[in-house]
Amino acid sequence: MRFTVLIVLFISGFLVVLAQSTPQNADQWYAAGQNFLRTRDYKQAELAFQNAAKLNPSAANWRWLGEARVKLEDYDGATLAFDRAIGLYRSIKGQEITAAALENLTNPYRQEGEFFLLDRAEPVNVKPAKLEPRSGMLLGSYVDETGINKRDGRINTMERVGVGFAVYFRYFNLIDPRDATFEKPFFPTRFAAAIKRTGAAMHLALEPKMPLAQVSRGLITAFAKEARRSGVPIFLRFAAEFNDPANEWSRNPKLYVEKFQMVHDIMAAYAPNVAMVWMPMASRLEVIDQYFPGDAFVDWVGLSLYSLPFINGNIRDSGEQLNPLDAIKSFYTKYAARHPMQISEFAASHRTLAAPGQNFDLFAQTKLRMLFWGAYLKFPRLKNINWLDIDMIDGRFVGSRQIERRNDYRLFVPGKREAYGELFFEPYFLSGFDLNSSVKRPMPFPEVLKMYGILRLGAWVKTFEPYIAKVGFWLDGRFISSSDRLPYQFELNTNSIKAGLHTLELLAFDARGKKLISRKKVFKLL
Repeated sequence: MRFTVLIVLFISGFLVVLAQSTPQNADQWYAAGQNFLRTRDYKQAELAFQNAAKLNPSAANWRWLGEARVKLEDYDGATLAFDRAIGLYRSIKGQEITAAALENLTNPYRQEGEFFLLDRAEPVNVKPAKLEPRSGMLLGSYVDETGINKRDGRINTMERVGVGFAVYFRYFNLIDPRDATFEKPFFPTRFAAAIKRTGAAMHLALEPKMPLAQVSRGLITAFAKEARRSGVPIFLRFAAEFNDPANEWSRNPKLYVEKFQMVHDIMAAYAPNVAMVWMPMASRLEVIDQYFPGDAFVDWVGLSLYSLPFINGNIRDSGEQLNPLDAIKSFYTKYAARHPMQISEFAASHRTLAAPGQNFDLFAQTKLRMLFWGAYLKFPRLKNINWLDIDMIDGRFVGSRQIERRNDYRLFVPGKREAYGELFFEPYFLSGFDLNSSVKRPMPFPEVLKMYGILRLGAWVKTFEPYIAKVGFWLDGRFISSSDRLPYQFELNTNSIKAGLHTLELLAFDARGKKLISRKKVFKLL
């Protein structure tokens, strides 16, 4: 392989072209690769960075090899190079933040295609935590005072979607009981009563309206007694999003841990119906270890997460390629073996003032399906997702929010409502608060299959192109069926195939019929 780098000079009006010899070391190959990127010769850039990485397998050389492959739309090859760079950064002391940042940056290029058995798996074999259903996912929604039916005092979302929710949540300020009024009570008694009549659980985002140091044992004990008196199951996320510097309780991690532990112990003593939720936001996760109270003081872990057409309202920073599962994967991996997980609040925007007048219905529906069906297939201990059903554009929650960052998160609108309604046809999604649920969960398709008959299979498919139009399925090269939306279901009749080795294959296509990815799974039928 030989490259010639041309240097063009103008001397006394004459054009002089000097030929520089082939790069001799990794640094020269790296420089050549950067030059080819600038001139948009991406194939030559890839070859140059390959040579640089061969001579010096540094994180930078692997990272830029990945960047060149992205330009060639070789996303699988780019992922291999990025992963080498990330692994090298992680092996260097003090470079963990760099590794995590690169992983987040390159997540959109990580394409996936996995097969799952949908009907035959047993529930997760772990002892449930407090308020954790044995199997299945609790569906939850935000509801304010307007959501309480004036006729019977129940939550009225059933009238809007034809079915209720297992969990209802809202924000609530922790105040001194001496400052309580009818409009601003010390405990949300009316909300709790409506939930009790509905037969659901309450999820309370409890935020101190005082310096954290002033949150006393007496104050929390009084609140705990009210919580027990309510008679409803309560998910209590105390002083959440502590990794947001805007929150007062973020400023002293040691004090935060002490107060969280105190709240946990008081709730355990006075309000056994309360499960404590420890919840950061999904960004700045590199700082959260210093805020972790310890496993003995945490019942559930959670995250807040949103899918936005434009990140922070910046129209040059699209959110289309971001998959919500990527934002929770590392957090789930770290904590799910020890605690059930909830998405404490989630929403996908279909309308934003960053681009007024544009319709983002398809975006919102796509992100909704990605999160719920992806969690169903891949994250069995993600047991609760709560939708933030609020219009931040026209509603009363706007406050001082920058105008470009205002989004419409409502769930009960055409498009999102229909996509969400698909969940109710799958028993795994629980619209009632049932801790003894024994619904089957999906399991990865096995290497050796001992099951016979007609099996219902599903696939998780993730591509750089977020809008997958169709996924087709083949067995040993013979077409079976196709599906146009998550979880991309199909049936496999094992009675019609012989014992031995077989190959399942999936192909994903965009709306123009372009193939996005192909994935195969070899299995043995006994």
